[in-house]
Amino acid sequence: MKCLLVMPRWSEQGALLPSSGRPYLDLALECLGIGPVALMEIDGDGPFDPGKISEEYPLILIQGDGQGGRLRRSLVSSLGLSLGLEGDDSDQLKVFGARALTDEAGHPEGFILQRRGRTVAYCERSIWAARRALVKILRGLIGDGNGGRRKRSVACWMVEGAGEPLALGPEPGAALHAACRVRDLPNGDAGLLIPATLGEAYQTRLAEQLGNRIYATSPKPLEEVVAACLREAGVKVAVAESCTAGLVAARLSALPGSSAYLSSGWITYADEAKMRDLGVHADLLASRGAVSYEVAQAMSAGALRLSGADLAVAVTGIAGPEGGSAEKPVGTVHLAVRSREGMLLEHRGFYAGSREQVRWRASQTALHLLRRVLAG
Repeated sequence: MKCLLVMPRWSEQGALLPSSGRPYLDLALECLGIGPVALMEIDGDGPFDPGKISEEYPLILIQGDGQGGRLRRSLVSSLGLSLGLEGDDSDQLKVFGARALTDEAGHPEGFILQRRGRTVAYCERSIWAARRALVKILRGLIGDGNGGRRKRSVACWMVEGAGEPLALGPEPGAALHAACRVRDLPNGDAGLLIPATLGEAYQTRLAEQLGNRIYATSPKPLEEVVAACLREAGVKVAVAESCTAGLVAARLSALPGSSAYLSSGWITYADEAKMRDLGVHADLLASRGAVSYEVAQAMSAGALRLSGADLAVAVTGIAGPEGGSAEKPVGTVHLAVRSREGMLLEHRGFYAGSREQVRWRASQTALHLLRRVLAG
């Protein structure tokens, strides 16, 4: 079943966590047998009529700009719905003639309906915020379309990358692996889709093989996973960054309520800043170089000492396209996470791709190191 995602033009450009939830939305839909997802960008305050879209798209998902306005009114009109107040004592608007879509807190986010063999869903601000309600309703509609018979489910595990595309080992068996689908993500990780027909025994053995590389058993960004771990542990983290220049801190703060776990951060791009702000010794920089595990350790120690946080993560590397050498080529990044209890976790990564890919994948590794330290 093909899906068309309709969004205001350029609405997610530069977003750390896109409101649509892509690419995790695509994975969640693929678990239901829906895909591929095509994108259509429109004027955020212009009209849109789903009836004018090709019948090749049985599912149309529409994300607004959060302002309501002409887009919502045109949808209500073209779909034959009506708009009114939730109740006599409410100022909350409600769409009549469709099922409500809500976020995890139960707040209204949009609506969904099925009309003449096509399903149309609209979310005012964020499709991803309403994903649980959306998936539940879509699963029911798909079952109804199959005469009430539900399709066997497909699980999606989020798996940490190891610097290369995910490859499943010889166990539990190549023939069984062939039924799985690997979706490599831009951040270097992968979504692993596993049909339920392979059975629990297969999933158990596969989980043993992948170990703590599995960080979620449903599609979701790593930021959500790490934020939940930090909240559960009741700890705060400080960040010291060089080549990522604040990207790790930005991703940690991308979710609401991040002040509960994000303490402070330093961008020490120049060697002078590493010495002045974090106390990295000049002789260490001279002997080992700014891109080294010793300097990453020293940066994390300085951030931990100065912030008073429980954890500190440090990143130093060569994002490129220039600045590399035979010993330290472009894409070399050293990371360190240190806890107040004395735990130290280090990683040396080699990331291929553009400058932005190197920076993004290094920040992904930084979040994974935090996840691993929190897991003990």
